[in-house]
Amino acid sequence: MNGSPLNTAGWSLTGGAQVANVLDNNNDELLLCKDINNYNGAVFYNQPINLSFCSKWIAEFDFRMYDGTGADGLAFCFLDVPPSGFVSGGGLGIPETANGLKVCFDTWNNCIPYNSNTVHQNMPKIEIRWGQGYDNYSNPNNPIQGECEIAEPTRDNSDGKISYIRSSNYNHAKITYDSGDIKVYVNDTLYLTGYQQFNFKGYLGFTASTGGYTDNHSIKNVIIYTQMPPSFAGGSQNFCPQDTITLGGPSNPSYSYAWYPSAGLNDTTLSSPLLHIANDSSASRLLTYYVKTSYNNNPGCASVDSVTVKLYPNPKINFITPAICLTDAFAQFYDSSYSGESNLMPFTYQWNFGDPNSQPANPNFSALQNPSHRYSAAANYRVGLTVTNNKGCTDSAFKLFTVNGAVPKAGFAVNSSSSLCSNKMVAITNNSYVDFGNIVRVQVFWGDSAGISYTDSAPYPGKIYAHYYPNPVTSGTASYTIRMISSSGILCQNETDETINLLPSPHVIFGTIPAMCNYDPSLLITQASELSQVPGSFSFSGTGITSSGIFNPQLAGNGTDTLLYTFTGTNGCVDSAYQIVFVQAPPAVHTIHDTSVVVGEPLPLHAISSDINGDIFAWSPATGLSNPDIDDPIATIPSGIDTIRYTVTATDSLGCRGSSSVKIKVFNTLPDIFVPNAFTPGTSYNNIFRPIPVGISSLQFFRVYNRWGQLVYSTSRIGEGWDGNISGKPQETGTYVWMVQGKAYTGNTIFKKGLMTLIR
Repeated sequence: MNGSPLNTAGWSLTGGAQVANVLDNNNDELLLCKDINNYNGAVFYNQPINLSFCSKWIAEFDFRMYDGTGADGLAFCFLDVPPSGFVSGGGLGIPETANGLKVCFDTWNNCIPYNSNTVHQNMPKIEIRWGQGYDNYSNPNNPIQGECEIAEPTRDNSDGKISYIRSSNYNHAKITYDSGDIKVYVNDTLYLTGYQQFNFKGYLGFTASTGGYTDNHSIKNVIIYTQMPPSFAGGSQNFCPQDTITLGGPSNPSYSYAWYPSAGLNDTTLSSPLLHIANDSSASRLLTYYVKTSYNNNPGCASVDSVTVKLYPNPKINFITPAICLTDAFAQFYDSSYSGESNLMPFTYQWNFGDPNSQPANPNFSALQNPSHRYSAAANYRVGLTVTNNKGCTDSAFKLFTVNGAVPKAGFAVNSSSSLCSNKMVAITNNSYVDFGNIVRVQVFWGDSAGISYTDSAPYPGKIYAHYYPNPVTSGTASYTIRMISSSGILCQNETDETINLLPSPHVIFGTIPAMCNYDPSLLITQASELSQVPGSFSFSGTGITSSGIFNPQLAGNGTDTLLYTFTGTNGCVDSAYQIVFVQAPPAVHTIHDTSVVVGEPLPLHAISSDINGDIFAWSPATGLSNPDIDDPIATIPSGIDTIRYTVTATDSLGCRGSSSVKIKVFNTLPDIFVPNAFTPGTSYNNIFRPIPVGISSLQFFRVYNRWGQLVYSTSRIGEGWDGNISGKPQETGTYVWMVQGKAYTGNTIFKKGLMTLIR
């Protein structure tokens, strides 16, 4: 912790601790506490050190306590937990519960009599303390502070030789710790030693405080370091993938080395390993390697150093070889190498044409980017290219290059040439060859579309080329001439022709089939036909249809089906088409339950359909109906009819029909409520005791009582009745009282009561 201004990175400041100007204007001092009463401040390094691993450390710093009337002092601490609870006054700011080492520079000696002439300015002392707090031996009943209970090393000023501890100038302190041995130096003079081991991970820092008097307490130039073997990873380097570089530095037999990561290193335990690593990318890589150096006899105490090296990429090499034959003047080669970083350009090139017949006038090598070479024999050559970027990184590639013969032979075979149909693909097989090497290009003219051709720059024997010709609606045969031009180079080529005949294909259409109901009879599908008048035969296939085209909707079932119409010409050419057919289920119709009415009583009828799109309703017969063509007519049945059945039919949007009916019994009486005088629950007949309303529009109540006057059943719904049980328990045989009340369609109220016998 030093510099101008003071660098406190990594340190935690608390209380009155602050970067300040005490003696100059450089902001290079840390003022722990100001010259005011009962003030404290502290600063501790954020990262702990573990003395069970690194058993040696040294702390050096400059300190100053002055400017006031002579207050308390400051302490250097090594504590086991991040400190908190700093105190003011005689405790030097040290937290009362702080456990660990405290090296104290106390300018207010509470252990000697007070002298108003010196105001304690000449009474400093140096102490080595451990345990908790500062005055950890204090007795609350003893007016002398616990600091006077000397149990740990103390150097007072009885000889007057450390009066300068409180001074207007900075003093230099040095504190060393070696496996429990503690030494305290001031201005390079050893004043105090002690022994106490600390085997925990702890925090290094400073505390200070004032009491009833005042002084400024400040520190600067703080250096805290452990004694450990130095690590040296070496300096930064730039290199290519083909290079091997050395990391690290000289070896010490007392040290152990561990490098990481291990990628590319020949040995991770050497002080100076060799690094050789690939870079397959097109950009540079920054690689960081770390070396951990430790004592052989104490591997836990180690230092770490790192080095970052830059690994350039090799050029991403590639080149293009020409397709030539022996007759061509020369072979023109093209470089296509690249780099992901423009600062690695330009490249340098070295070509090797692999030509054993090269001459000085036609050399075998070239440094051009895109060179050319004249070959004198049809043969295979191994052409190589080496590319180097401006950092010296290089890569090479070789390709087998063929100078083809000068006598190619074009040839092809028409597949299935005797059965070519105008609606099918025509395919040919490449049979071209050359006296040496390869055919490098094939051009096919199919004989239609005004001479348009297809060119293949990667042909091979047996490769198939395919083409679709126009397919007119005709019964005549069409002829086309196919031409193939095959090349072994730029100037070397040959061609061949062949005429093909395309048989006329049938042209079928399959029109829309109207939807039908699932109860419709079978019918002949007439929506499919052939247009070209090509001789042949047809057939149908699919669910519910025969090969001759008879469709059975009941066999097909409800929903959508797909039918296929196929026409096969006598010449073997075939065409087909698909069409869908929809089979509709008729709507499900429901109306009211069978009921009874009084002559002249209006009875509302109602019908509903499962078709949500809305149906057309029709009632039959129309006798007594207000409107037989709606879903809810009113029926007023005239006299002379004992029973009538109405049937309602619903027709959906596709014309499919569904129906339902209701039976109505007609009473030639006034509105009344009829109640039986007995019933037999638990049997198959007369097992429910209920009223029979005639001409009653609503039932207000129907009640049944036992002989003790207890209500055993009650309802207001027409059609419901008592089953002879209460809560599932059968009632006894005997006489029961009932009463009923309802409102007639005329508006009159009808009330009746009586006796009924339950028989078991």
